[in-house]
Amino acid sequence: MPVDNVSGTNNPYASTHYTAKSNEKNTLTITSYIQLLATQLRNQDLTNPMDNSEMMNQMTQMAMVQALSSMTETMTASSAMSTTTYIAGMVGKEVTVAITEKGAYGTETLTGSKVGVIESVNLTGSIPTFRIKGDDTDYPLSYLLGIGDVTGSVENGDSSGENVDGGNTGDGDADQGETGSVS
Repeated sequence: MPVDNVSGTNNPYASTHYTAKSNEKNTLTITSYIQLLATQLRNQDLTNPMDNSEMMNQMTQMAMVQALSSMTETMTASSAMSTTTYIAGMVGKEVTVAITEKGAYGTETLTGSKVGVIESVNLTGSIPTFRIKGDDTDYPLSYLLGIGDVTGSVENGDSSGENVDGGNTGDGDADQGETGSVS
């Protein structure tokens, strides 16, 4: 008798991975480093003590790691503030957003674009989102294709941001700005 789906997944090619979250047991902090150093000094061989330059090198490396960690946190906070300021300033502006479709294995495919005026911004989630007038979809900032009506550029594959045919492809109505498939 044949046995199907022994692995517990329907797709044997789907990539799955596990990433451990950092906590006090798997993250080296300055406190844990000092405790480790004290234990190392306490249990060192008295006939062959640790070299002072080696200890200074380790302390310098730990200070550098802590400084880089602090700088990374500062840059992340600064980037988040810039994104928040940018998206909040977009309220009332006409934009072109990407319309996507979920494909196989969770991939998203660009199927078209929509022109509308940003009506509201939601800053409560981990990723800021916006809504355009007449649409209940929350679009992340990464779906923003351009400011204004750039549907002609999207349809023709032009990445310069200029409308290739020189005309406005929409009729000016934000609710009717949806286009067909992108080629």
